[in-house]
Amino acid sequence: MDDLKQLGRYQLVRVLGRGAMGLVYEGVDPKLNRRVAVKVISTSRIDAEQRADYSARFIREAQSVARLNHPNIVTVYDFGEENGIAYLVMELISGEELGDYFDENQAFSLEFTLDDSVRMTCELLDAVSYAHQQGVIHRDIKPANVMLSAQLRVKLTDFGVACMASAASEEAAMLVGTPSYMSPEQIAGQGAGPSSDIFAVGIILYQFLTSQKPFRGQGLFALQQKILYEQPVLPSLLSPALDPVFDRIVLRALAKRPEERYPDAISFRDELQRALKGERIAADNTMPPGVHSVNPFLPPLPAWRGPDDADPDATQVIPAVFADADADATLIVPPRQGALR
Repeated sequence: MDDLKQLGRYQLVRVLGRGAMGLVYEGVDPKLNRRVAVKVISTSRIDAEQRADYSARFIREAQSVARLNHPNIVTVYDFGEENGIAYLVMELISGEELGDYFDENQAFSLEFTLDDSVRMTCELLDAVSYAHQQGVIHRDIKPANVMLSAQLRVKLTDFGVACMASAASEEAAMLVGTPSYMSPEQIAGQGAGPSSDIFAVGIILYQFLTSQKPFRGQGLFALQQKILYEQPVLPSLLSPALDPVFDRIVLRALAKRPEERYPDAISFRDELQRALKGERIAADNTMPPGVHSVNPFLPPLPAWRGPDDADPDATQVIPAVFADADADATLIVPPRQGALR
């Protein structure tokens, strides 16, 4: 697909990025003389079942984002399919993925101030809150799906695995999301709700404050065990200049039980802003008692069969045996079958 020059009326200029499902091009809408981003997937080389699934995801993304009109959410302009290639035409953001700023291997680097980190997290929470108010649960919030403009303004993107809150219970058995940013209930196959998005934003806030992920493990099974049963190191221990008040905010966002997290994104945002102003934040009774406290909400995961060398930060669509999965990629896995004992 690298050599595509046009889809519909849109002229394709260059490849901006690659994902597990396709490419994102910089394009031009000649009718409006407007630069756009064109997200493309090819369905011509996959079987009919996968083609239907991919098409459904693309349509879901177009419909989900089209109903969201918010300054911190990417705008969708058009959707189409041509010669087995589905494409989504979106607002072109002049900037970088947040994930690029977190990536130590990038040629560029930028040290975010605490003010910038809180502001960007609050902008992300504003976007999440608006989506939730419209009944849309993102389910795959991660740095790779957060664009930063040249002015470091947040745009939430990639609603390809989003679902309507009214349908969330129907998809409860489906494992969807990116392992490194999944909530305990997602890992346990109990489905994602609004609080799962809050958990993911809590992980991003932790990265802003410490330059590390709160949960890390050698392979997906170890990573999932940490998310389910262990508490992260307090951010103030990794960043000694940080006010411990941020520890309480992060740990509440990362609470194992959904009901012990912030009740909504706005509550999370407001408390974060108060902390930045130096206002007193009362210790929350959900603050975990220890770094290795057991999560009574979930039983231990059974032993995993198969290889365990996947990247936890990549996006992919894979079958039920998911031990090979990239921990930083999006997973879409059917209800548990033979992968777990």
